[in-house]
Order: sequence, then C-alpha cells, then structure tokens
Amino acid sequence: MPVAAAPLASQLEARARRDPAFARVLDALLEAPTSPSGRLEDVAAATLNDQRRGAVVRDFVEGSLPTPKVQALLGAGSPQAVHRMRSRRKLIGAAVGNQTWFPAWQFDSDRVRPDLPRILELAGRFSTDPFALDRVMRLDRDDLDGLSIAEALRQPALAETAWRLLTAVGA
Repeated sequence: MPVAAAPLASQLEARARRDPAFARVLDALLEAPTSPSGRLEDVAAATLNDQRRGAVVRDFVEGSLPTPKVQALLGAGSPQAVHRMRSRRKLIGAAVGNQTWFPAWQFDSDRVRPDLPRILELAGRFSTDPFALDRVMRLDRDDLDGLSIAEALRQPALAETAWRLLTAVGA
C-alpha cells in the first residue's frame, strides 16, 4: 500500500469499527462493479438513500402508536374505524411491515388533539406523505426553544410562532 494511502485506510477502518452504517457503505463500495457499466457514485448514493429512509421509518415507528392502541385510546369499535379516519384524512398513519402506525403527537391522553384538523389542513399543503408530515411536526427547532412544532403548539407562549411556522411550511 502506498505511504499516503495508509493513514486514509486507518481512518476508514477506525470509523467502520465504530459506525456500522458507514461500514455497510464501505461494503457496498467494495462490492460495486468496477466496469464502465457500473457507476460507483450510484451504488454509494443508493446505499446512503436506503439507510436514510430506514432511519426515517424507524423514527416514525418509534414515535407512533399501532392501530390497536389507537383503537383503544379513541374507543373505536374496530380497527376498520381507525383506518376509516386515516382514509378520510382525520389522522395520518402509515403501514410499516404488517402494522399501521399513527404518530403519537396527534393525540391527547384519550382523544384526538382538538387542533389536529387545522394541523392536518396546514401540513397537507406541504405534503400528504405521513413520514414527511411526522418529520415536520417532530423536528426540534431552534426558533421554538428547541421544541418541535407539535410540542410548541401545546405551549401558550410558543403556539403563535408554531402556527406561523406550520403555515409557512405549506406556502
């Protein structure tokens, strides 16, 4: 190995040992075709995109309730009643695996939060993708004292700013 490559190889090895996602990217690069028909950048980009999408889905599920819990929370007679609310855009949710998940920020302790129709109407101007909407609502923001829009809407001192930000997302 040339002398200049040795420090780089050591750095790559050290990072791969502490960062499994980085190690998977390196593995994909090593397995990538080297012929003109294979583009290394495409392989790396696809691998990175898959990892990012996986992280978004994991975060979504971790901050959500499955259909049976939403059914119990709302006192809905059946899972189909919960799914009807989703299909009518009264709730957002997404199927992940064999379960449908509903972001927890949509609920108070025993009901749909009262401002949810307005939230969904404003956020729906931006996107109808449940993963994107959840991310917009749960991303901690410096302009909301480190709270998310979903949290700030519950704080009287920050609610007006949070509504302005949510309105601006769809503009």
